[in-house]
Amino acid sequence: MSVDMNQTIAEASLDNLHDIIVPEPIGFFPLAPGWVMVALLLLALFFHFSVHAYKRYKKSLYKREALAELGKYTQESREETLALLALAKRVAIVVYGRVVIAKLTGEEWWDFMEKHSKAKVSKELRIELSHLLYSESYQSSSAEYRAIKKFVTTWIKTHKGSLDV
Repeated sequence: MSVDMNQTIAEASLDNLHDIIVPEPIGFFPLAPGWVMVALLLLALFFHFSVHAYKRYKKSLYKREALAELGKYTQESREETLALLALAKRVAIVVYGRVVIAKLTGEEWWDFMEKHSKAKVSKELRIELSHLLYSESYQSSSAEYRAIKKFVTTWIKTHKGSLDV
């Protein structure tokens, strides 16, 4: 009996122990059904927001083109001042339609522009612009030109209309 006991003790010694056999790690694939649904939901959201961003980009194309054309006006002349005002009117026709914009003149036009954007034009500048529009010999000052260009730039950037998302 003592021989069996010694043999049992010898077999149970630390020298006879082997390393633990670790199972294979669990793989990522195939995914559980919940993760598949989460991935599909994220893909659908990405697609939705991509389409929305693309539509907004396309709808604001006229603004980018108008701002690019605005950058071409650098001379402080009567012709370029009139071209700035014509550009603002063209942008308004694109956004609000010819039927709405064509009938607006004078104070109605300036009020409309202020109502539909963050751009503001002073009473003095309105008077100067009416002189510029209706008097062939009138020349605007460089300060007036800069004020008009700033106004038109602000109006193009901040107006809201039917094309805006």
